Amino acid sequence: MELKNISGVGKVTLEKLNNLNIKSVEDMLFCFPKKYEINSIDDIENKVLDKTMTLKVEVISKPKLYYIRKKLTKMMIPVKHSNYSFTITIFNREFLMNTIYSGVLLVVTGKFLKNFNTFSASNMVLLSNFKEGVLPVYGLNDITEHRVRTITKNIIENNYNLSENLPDFIKNKRNFKNINETIKKIHIPQYIEDVEASKARMAYEEFLMFAIRVESIKKLNQRVVTPTKNYDINKVKQLINSLPFELTDDQKSATNEIFMDFKKKTRMNRLLQGDVGSGKTIISIISSYAVVTAKFQVAILAPTLVLAKQHYQTFIKFLKSFNVDIALLTSETNSQEKIDIFQKVRSNHIDIIIGTHSLLQESIVFNNLGFVVIDEQQRFGVEQRKTIRKKGIHPDILMMTATPIPRTLAISLFENSDVSTIREKPSNRKSVYTKIVDFEELELSFKTVDSELHKNRQIYVICPLIETSDLRSQISTDEAYIMMKKRFKSAKIDILHGKMNDVEKTQVLDKFYRNETQILISTTVVEVGVNIENATTMLIFNANAFGLAQIHQLRGRIGRNDYEAFCYLIIDNFIEDLERLKILEETNDGFAISEYDLALRGPGEVFGSIQSGVPNFRFANIIKDEVLRDQAFEDAKEVIVSSDALSQRLVTRVLKSIDSYNLD
Repeated sequence: MELKNISGVGKVTLEKLNNLNIKSVEDMLFCFPKKYEINSIDDIENKVLDKTMTLKVEVISKPKLYYIRKKLTKMMIPVKHSNYSFTITIFNREFLMNTIYSGVLLVVTGKFLKNFNTFSASNMVLLSNFKEGVLPVYGLNDITEHRVRTITKNIIENNYNLSENLPDFIKNKRNFKNINETIKKIHIPQYIEDVEASKARMAYEEFLMFAIRVESIKKLNQRVVTPTKNYDINKVKQLINSLPFELTDDQKSATNEIFMDFKKKTRMNRLLQGDVGSGKTIISIISSYAVVTAKFQVAILAPTLVLAKQHYQTFIKFLKSFNVDIALLTSETNSQEKIDIFQKVRSNHIDIIIGTHSLLQESIVFNNLGFVVIDEQQRFGVEQRKTIRKKGIHPDILMMTATPIPRTLAISLFENSDVSTIREKPSNRKSVYTKIVDFEELELSFKTVDSELHKNRQIYVICPLIETSDLRSQISTDEAYIMMKKRFKSAKIDILHGKMNDVEKTQVLDKFYRNETQILISTTVVEVGVNIENATTMLIFNANAFGLAQIHQLRGRIGRNDYEAFCYLIIDNFIEDLERLKILEETNDGFAISEYDLALRGPGEVFGSIQSGVPNFRFANIIKDEVLRDQAFEDAKEVIVSSDALSQRLVTRVLKSIDSYNLD
């Protein structure tokens, strides 16, 4: 059965589907709904604040339209329901102005947020267009929902059969339906319970494939041996005793775990995770020095020039009295310096080399590379991690991340790694006061900026766009510059973004470091590695455009001293974003925020599926579906050793893909 022969698939629709990489009937069946609308009308008598409701209302009078800024409008519609009268507010629906007038019946979905006088709507349809029941929503570009539903319904009614992936003993053990019945319930559900059961089966299957891969990789890694690192413990103790602070208990524990790995003959593959400012860098310094005393070289790989330079300065600061040769290699290193560094690395006259992607070039040949530290490891792809590893003979690997992962998740994601976690923060780190602010109430955050500038403090302003876009309503660095210049006339303001070359970025940051710039308007390029203790305030425009973990990383740029710190999340009052962002007002705990973010979006979106080694699951959520995940990891061991034909086919398929798989 070909896709072009399915009723509802004309020539134009077929071309649109092909452009979306849907080229077969099977592709169409595996094009799953992005969400489901459970369409039912609520009783207004049950209304409570901050609860999503769907209400049938009658328009009292013509709506008013307000232009807030480019591509952002707010419509206000007076309505009534039974004995209640209130106003609906909804954004960017100006195209409905001519269809809404007194007496029109609407169905609106949203919340009463602050009082029962105003209902903030996220969706609105004419009552005549409202259909009750469970409706799949596919969200395919340029193809109507009705057409997609019709096509999938016609395929299913033609009894197209998909091949089963799960062995019978697994389906029986976990009480799963067969694949065809499952797919039918996903596309044509009668009840939401049908959807949940089918999604659980599909999520389990995704987890099982992932678990078989992880188990296979773990076995491969257990065969890799490396020379033990016979470090000089007395020299290491001298370094620790020379520190101007005492290590926290978590730092001591993580350091001990790394040192125990150094003594093993199997290669270390350890993930060191800790929140912003938890003190991971000092652990990497102590560990690197230990490896140097064992007569091995060390490579420190950082994702950005700013972070590489910061690491270099920090390593020099703590190791200057310990006779360690340290070099920095970045895009700023001139040709003659590079030649000199390459020669010294090859002849073992450099102990620790710190750099960006420059460390991956073929020209760098190590004499005896024994330890590799990959900072913000999720920013490097699998091939880049392999390249640095191959520069030594199975060097020990320490991956560091400031985007913390809940331990249970980390162990399943990095099954081939051990995980060290730092939860404690140094005592001088303050919590950052965080507040969600409507764009219309921007002056509230500006008053804090006034106050902090008066104290000679510095300000970050974060924007999602570099340049103004006719297609997007979000604020660019150009627009923010004009806005801030107009409001803070005497402040020195500068712009930083990713399109600048490294020299330009360095010049802008150096001025900010020296407090020659009071307000820095930037994209997320400041997310990692920028350490300016005098910066106390951050404004994040269109905060709803960023992930929670990313915002937490950004606000980690402030509160790096004893001063009070303030972070304002400026949004366009889109109610679907309010609930997600509220956790940032409630906590500064990166682990809690990361777990919440992962539960909402999944690790593929949070970390980037290419970098993280996490498949881009369609159904599985590695946090929410913890029970299914654990069942799949338990069953994977059984499937791997099973003589069942389907099990063997499944394992073979996984093993064939292992080279291209992201876990390394």
